Amino acid sequence: DTRTSGKHSAPISQLCWHAGEVQTAPTKANLTDLSQSMIKDFVKEVLRGVYLDVVLEDGTLMSCRCTMDNKLSTVSLQVRDSVRHLCLTNIQEICSGKELRNIRTTTPLDELCVTLVMSNDQCVSFKFKDVQAREHFATCMKVLRLALE
Repeated sequence: DTRTSGKHSAPISQLCWHAGEVQTAPTKANLTDLSQSMIKDFVKEVLRGVYLDVVLEDGTLMSCRCTMDNKLSTVSLQVRDSVRHLCLTNIQEICSGKELRNIRTTTPLDELCVTLVMSNDQCVSFKFKDVQAREHFATCMKVLRLALE
């Protein structure tokens, strides 16, 4: 049995109701496509350069330009005239939300932060406007990091 609603057509078993609209329930294939699309869009943005708020040790925020090289193996962070290069293979952990409790740092972090923990135990933390933006960045960085193993 298939019902249609506007542009949606799916077997009844895959339909779910949300805010009065019919949407197709996510399948593994759909999620894979969505993930690949999300990563692809993230890579396009970061190759051009994105502006992020880096959290300084005293908790103040400073805007930095974040770019990646074409091999997607190095992140470059530019604050004013200073540039710091981070090899993705040197990133030990990418922590966000509740995971931040496991990090020993004097930098004040909250649920909107993502911290890159480097193999030399140095950290770089970023603060995002909302949890969705934080998770988007953390997830994409984790996927790119895993791709290099």
